[in-house]
Amino acid sequence: MLSPIQSLNPRTAIRLGAAYGDGTVWFSLEDSEGRIAHICIDGRDGSQTRYRLFDGARHPNSPDTVLIELGAPEEGVIVSLASTWLDSGTPKDLGLTEFGWDLICDTLLRIGESH
Repeated sequence: MLSPIQSLNPRTAIRLGAAYGDGTVWFSLEDSEGRIAHICIDGRDGSQTRYRLFDGARHPNSPDTVLIELGAPEEGVIVSLASTWLDSGTPKDLGLTEFGWDLICDTLLRIGESH
């Protein structure tokens, strides 16, 4: 069962991340007590929620997803966790293609940007 991101404790890390061809990136997080959360960042061209963070799913189209308020603390948490995760290895080490790596990096730089 998934937990909301705000319920995870401070000892949380990304266990998996990926990117979809439509520009959406997602991460699976796990805290030290084994609670898991999924979040995604909408990177779809033309989307009204482009570069916005969603909690509870790996894609903004999922019926279980919750849009996170702009400037919410969760945005900073995700950028920090994702940066640490990306710094932990090469794209190959993390199971990413070069396209996925570049898309995740670009999307993290734009999170919260309005269009």
